[in-house]
Amino acid sequence: LRSATARRAVRPRSTGRRAAMFARFRPPWWHVPLPWLTGEDADDAALWREHLASRTRMGKAFAETNTPDWPWSSWTRFQGVALTSLTFGAWALSGASCALALAFGSWRVRVAIALYFCVTTVKKAPFLASPYKYVARLETGAANGWRLLCDFKPGSIDCSNRPHLLCSHPHGLFCAGVSLNVIHSENALRVIKARRVRLLVHPLLVNVFPLIKDWLRVLGQLPCDRATARKALERGETCAIVPGGVREVVWAGRVDKEHLYLSDVYGFVKLAIQTNAPLVPTYTFGESLSMGPDWVPFFPTRKKLAYLVNAPIRFVSLCQRWCFPFPNGALVTVVGDAIDPGPPDRNPSRGRVKKLHAAYVDALLRLIERTKKEAGYPTQETVIV
Repeated sequence: LRSATARRAVRPRSTGRRAAMFARFRPPWWHVPLPWLTGEDADDAALWREHLASRTRMGKAFAETNTPDWPWSSWTRFQGVALTSLTFGAWALSGASCALALAFGSWRVRVAIALYFCVTTVKKAPFLASPYKYVARLETGAANGWRLLCDFKPGSIDCSNRPHLLCSHPHGLFCAGVSLNVIHSENALRVIKARRVRLLVHPLLVNVFPLIKDWLRVLGQLPCDRATARKALERGETCAIVPGGVREVVWAGRVDKEHLYLSDVYGFVKLAIQTNAPLVPTYTFGESLSMGPDWVPFFPTRKKLAYLVNAPIRFVSLCQRWCFPFPNGALVTVVGDAIDPGPPDRNPSRGRVKKLHAAYVDALLRLIERTKKEAGYPTQETVIV
C-alpha cells in the first residue's frame, strides 16, 4: 500500500494538468479549451498561436492601465458590448428561430410573423442618423482593446469630396473589425473624412431575417447587389464591401494560414470603375479566428457544398469573449492607400477589370506584409484562394 505521503505527492501532478488546461480559460475568457478537438495545438496551427499571443498582449495592456477587462468596467463600454453581442447573436440566430417558429408555432404565431413581414416589406425601416452616431460615439472597438492602423498618406483618403469603396478582408463571421474599428467609430470617420459609411451585406440580413434586418437598416446597412451598391456610390455615399463574401466565411477558422477568397472575384473592381470610386484596401488581423477555430471535419467537402449553395457550412460558436457572442481577440484593422480606378466606364473591358484587380490584390498583400508586425502577427502567412 502506498503511504499517505506518496498519495499526497501524486495530487499536484493532476492539479497541475488541470491548471494548465484551464489557464486558457481566464479573464478575458476564451472558449472552453478543447485542443484535442479543435486542432489548435497542432504543429501547423501557426495562425492560431499568433492569435493567442496577440490576445495575451491585449490582456497585459489592460492590466498595465489598471483597467478591468470586463464589459461593465464603464457604462459606455457596457452599452457597446451589449449592443454588439445582441446584434451578432441575432445575426446568427434570427433566421433559424423564425423558421422554427413557422414550422412548430401556433397559428397565432404564424399569423403574427406573416403580418410582420407584410408590413416591413411594404415599409422598410429607414436609415436614422441618430442611432448611427450614438453607436459610433461608443467606440466599442477601442474600448475593448481593438485598434485602427492608418497606413495611407495623409489626405489621400477624403470621403467628403468623393465617395470611396472600402474593401474589407477577411469576412470572418460578422465583419466585426471593419464595423467597429471604422464604420461605427467617430475617430475613424474623422480620419477618412466621412459622415458615414454604408456597409453592404448579404441581402438576407437586411431583407429577410426578422428584427435584425430592421436594426441593420436603421444603422445604414444595405443589401449587397449591383444596383443598390451602384446607386449608393453614385449619390455620393461611401460604402464598405466584403469581396470574399459567403465563400470566404468557409475559410474563417482555419488555424494554419490566412485564406482570402479573391482569385476570381471581380465584381467590386467593376463597380469601382463604373462609379469612379477609389478602392481602399482594408484588412483586419484576428478577424478570421475571432469566433474560434473551425474544428468540423471534411473541410474539402464542406467547402465544395458551401460554394455550390452559396451558404457557409462551418462550425459557429457564439460563446466567446466573456462567454458572450462578442468577437474574441485583439482585432487590428489596417487601412491602406486608396487606389484610383481611372476614368469611369459603364461597360469596362475584361482586360481593364483584370488589370485593376491584379493591382488591388498586390496592394492588399503588401499592406498586410507591411503592417503585420505592428499588428501583432509577425509570422502570419496569407494566401489568395
